[in-house]
Amino acid sequence: MEDFKNYSKDLKEILDYIPDGNPVISVYLRVDNSKILRQDYITSLNSMITEAKSNIEGNANIDKVQRRNLSDLLEKIKRYINDVFRPESAKTVIIYADRLGLWKVIRLSLNLKSKIIIDPKPHTQNLRTLLKNYKVYGVLLLDKEKAQIYSLYMGEVNEYLAALISEVPPKVNYRSQLAYKEKNLLSRIEEKLHQFFKIINERTFELFKDRRFDSLILAGRKEIIPQFENYLHSYLQQIHIGNIYAEPDSPLGDIKEKANKVIVQHETALKNAIIDKLINEYFPGGMGVLGIKATINALNLEQAKTIIYDINFKHDGYVCNSCTYLTVEQEETCPYCDSKLTYYSDIVDEIIEDALKQGCEVVDVENNERLIKAGSIGAVLRYKF
Repeated sequence: MEDFKNYSKDLKEILDYIPDGNPVISVYLRVDNSKILRQDYITSLNSMITEAKSNIEGNANIDKVQRRNLSDLLEKIKRYINDVFRPESAKTVIIYADRLGLWKVIRLSLNLKSKIIIDPKPHTQNLRTLLKNYKVYGVLLLDKEKAQIYSLYMGEVNEYLAALISEVPPKVNYRSQLAYKEKNLLSRIEEKLHQFFKIINERTFELFKDRRFDSLILAGRKEIIPQFENYLHSYLQQIHIGNIYAEPDSPLGDIKEKANKVIVQHETALKNAIIDKLINEYFPGGMGVLGIKATINALNLEQAKTIIYDINFKHDGYVCNSCTYLTVEQEETCPYCDSKLTYYSDIVDEIIEDALKQGCEVVDVENNERLIKAGSIGAVLRYKF
């Protein structure tokens, strides 16, 4: 997997791409072999390529030579997926290609919607949003004898952070002890467990202070987690987002799968709450806007604080080559600097890039009905218009 936390050379090249007048093909293809058969994602790719070729032929902004080059590139991508590519642990593969030799393949451990975008630049809104927003989650797996701490990043185990061993005996045969010795032994075991839990808490807190993770998930047996929660530092309590029940020797793959479910539930709840606040409070109060035209207007005036959008939303539009003015209206020249406007089949990508450059928070959601009905995109403003 690409290490997104530390930009790879290939990824940085894509994000820093400067348009040169040649169209770039961006292919997103879901290839999660736990859910999708190879033949199914190949069929999906073939269908998207057929549609892309049809769109190319009907696009007046693409000349005859560019159409032929793009058609050849699409066939190259088809051959690569058919003959060379293997999903392994990837859930989505992204391919960027142009006629001047650009060819980048990026594998993601997250499921993204399959699509083909042909524009003057690589389509990077998903990558930029992931890089900006994705958190590192700490997973603490513990019992009375040992504790292990992992970090999860973009759905995958990113790092093994720590391992701790206790001297507490795993079992006590009370029948072999006299009554007063049993009580003595029990108190010693409880004291050792108390000290062990304190050590786990201190080590976990140290890792948090070192910024090794942003949020915490506890994993263990049902009777252990409530005991340990009482030891959590107040700061750890604030970032504790949920629990998963597991045995001390549970396979790491099972822990990862359960932890990812907790993460999805947590992030979905946070994002839905932001949307509700935008629609219920900010928009009626004049501190929010809804719909692509109003959102673009807020960005052009540098008034946007937070952009919220559905990841499946797509809309064509125009971008100024000089001042990056955005519009969905067909205009001859930029109204600000009189420069040429360039057509984009998906201007949402440019909206996200511009928002990130302005320092806006970007929140991506999927299938939130309230947001979709309101136009699939909106913004919280820095101040009222």
